[in-house]
Amino acid sequence: MVKAAIIISIILYLAWKWGPRHRREGGFKFVYVNQDGTARELSPEEVAYLSQKFSGGDSGRPYIKASYESTDGWGSQSGFIERHRVPSRIVVRMVTQNSDFAVKGLEEDFLGSHRAAGDTIVENADGSISCTPNPAIPRKERFELVRKYELEQQRLREEMAKI
Repeated sequence: MVKAAIIISIILYLAWKWGPRHRREGGFKFVYVNQDGTARELSPEEVAYLSQKFSGGDSGRPYIKASYESTDGWGSQSGFIERHRVPSRIVVRMVTQNSDFAVKGLEEDFLGSHRAAGDTIVENADGSISCTPNPAIPRKERFELVRKYELEQQRLREEMAKI
């Protein structure tokens, strides 16, 4: 009797976690979940990106959340998710018309995370750049500094897409 109750509980939990949550509605198959838990439609460039075919080992493939609650390597709730996996209490909002243009306008700082972590950055005579982790900062602290920087950059991009 107890085993049956446990098995039924597990099945119900899995059905809740992996089953559809949002009612069927029109629109592209995926939406985007922001760090604050809100969801929005995708921009035209995001739709084009997610419409591409990617092989399993392609490091350029998008991160698709398995569930609304899942987080990425930085601990962020942000990411693309299938529309039907979004809880019904979450309203999927529109995306700003110029979000692709606004995000492209951001000046990409390829060394920003190194600067945030206090790394030593040296421009070599041949024009290349060398980055060396600051030995005065422990690895866990360095990771936390980089994580905060990356999450803030992600937050900026997300704000540009909100209406």
